[in-house]
Amino acid sequence: MKKPLPLAVMALCVFTAGCWESKGSLYGDTKAVQPFRSGKILGSDRGQPGKVSHWLLTKEASDAYRLTNVGEGPSDSVIARFFAVTGLPKDMLVSEAVLDKCEPGNICHPVTATSERIYLLVRLTKTGVEVSILDCDKSSAVAKLTGVEAGNIGDCTFRSRAVLETALRIQAKQIWKTDWTYRYE
Repeated sequence: MKKPLPLAVMALCVFTAGCWESKGSLYGDTKAVQPFRSGKILGSDRGQPGKVSHWLLTKEASDAYRLTNVGEGPSDSVIARFFAVTGLPKDMLVSEAVLDKCEPGNICHPVTATSERIYLLVRLTKTGVEVSILDCDKSSAVAKLTGVEAGNIGDCTFRSRAVLETALRIQAKQIWKTDWTYRYE
């Protein structure tokens, strides 16, 4: 039986009508690309028009980035790596993200090799990036791929990187849907 997602990630998946995920990293030790510089970031969410959130993007010692909420609300942190995938448009990357929710008052569960990962498509723009949360309706071509387990809330779990990348190429041919926009302050 599939282990439930952490509450914050589950809320993200429900709010955005799904997500693509895996137990542990599908990219392992693969070298990620680092197209961004560290700095203060402004974010906007399609679900909350007009509201701007404040973030800090920092490069980690590895090839990952940490995106930390420094505005209102909890200081959630996301660790993300970005990969160029053959067959995607040149302005598109895949992001592998994991929630690092270690703030005062919470039990800290450090990120491990088996922590749940979420996969997003990121499109580079002139002013920053647009992020698309990937839905996985049970009747979609992606959900029907061998090696994909479709859940009940538009979520899909991928068993291998090859299956994920096949699904990403399918998704890249669909109409782009921007869920979040980020740009430097």
